[in-house]
Amino acid sequence: MSERRLLAVLALLMGLLGALLILLGFGLPRGNQDFLQWLGEIAVSGILALAAIVGSLLTYGGQYRVGGIVNLVIGVGLLILRESLAGSLLIVFSGILGLVAAASARPYPTR
Repeated sequence: MSERRLLAVLALLMGLLGALLILLGFGLPRGNQDFLQWLGEIAVSGILALAAIVGSLLTYGGQYRVGGIVNLVIGVGLLILRESLAGSLLIVFSGILGLVAAASARPYPTR
């Protein structure tokens, strides 16, 4: 197994685990919380978690740079939204691993 393939598998697993943690963090609205605000937060978090799964699958499928950028942007967005810290950080690290896999895919220059 090549180095970039191993990095892609690790990025896939980290992205899937992070998205799962985000999706498991959903809860019912609290006593005086506005229902529409709660529904909007759940919808945005759910869409971002599903997009992180797609980004992880892109990384695993061989499009390392695209999947890495997608997961990095989504992870930072989830950190800004103050969602699950562990899930957001896993998605960010998944994006970083995707970008590292893209960098290792380049052949070394020959002299």
